[in-house]
Amino acid sequence: MKILPAILLALANPFAWAGEVYREVNDEGVPTFSDQATPGAEPITLRQPSIFTDTTYPQSQLEQRSDDSLTAKKTDYSLLVTNPLDDSVVRDNAGNLNLTISISPSVQSGHSAELLMDGTKIRNVHGSGTIGLTNVDRGTHAFNIRIIDKQGNVITDGPSNNISILRYHSP
Repeated sequence: MKILPAILLALANPFAWAGEVYREVNDEGVPTFSDQATPGAEPITLRQPSIFTDTTYPQSQLEQRSDDSLTAKKTDYSLLVTNPLDDSVVRDNAGNLNLTISISPSVQSGHSAELLMDGTKIRNVHGSGTIGLTNVDRGTHAFNIRIIDKQGNVITDGPSNNISILRYHSP
């Protein structure tokens, strides 16, 4: 039973596997996932994560050239919520959610990155990694990352991942 979370994590990350994945349900209704086909197993199709690079708002920085003059240097950010995938459903009665984010290249000096839920900033982030959220309300929420400059102007916004949180609700 300890291997099931590892398998589910590998299934959630399509880069963690290279071949087909098969799903089989036993007589008690418990699903089993494998990379090997067995009688009665069905191949499953996993969606690739959304990848978005915004070129609408290129970032400008000053770069010193060899002749001591300054020129504008542009950096395009790639901002992704890579896990859970878009349109995922997470069942957790405490409302715990772990988001994996990717920011590339690293956040440049003078800029900062923010994690948004439903269009509202919920925290600053400092780079790629996993962010743990607690007590997230039940329902579907849109998560995305944006980069802002020192004046609070939005440099670029990443795409949103819609994630549904299922929590027990007592009447």
